[in-house]
Amino acid sequence: MGIIDKIFDHFEILCENYADLPETRNARNNLFMHIEEKGIDMAEMEHYITALISEYERQGFLYGFRYAAALFLDGTLRNE
Repeated sequence: MGIIDKIFDHFEILCENYADLPETRNARNNLFMHIEEKGIDMAEMEHYITALISEYERQGFLYGFRYAAALFLDGTLRNE
């Protein structure tokens, strides 16, 4: 496991005050309401939904981390 994987896997512990953003909570609630309204068996779908969300979160973290590192190394990231 690489260092970025370790950071990703434990980010909620490493980052103070880590919590879901309001937009994240809203999107989750909307998804679960839609599933319930359609009568979809959540127990059947949960694994697939969780896996998809996890991979999107990991992808966003990796791209964001790389982008931030590139900005820092290019000297374009500065303290404001």
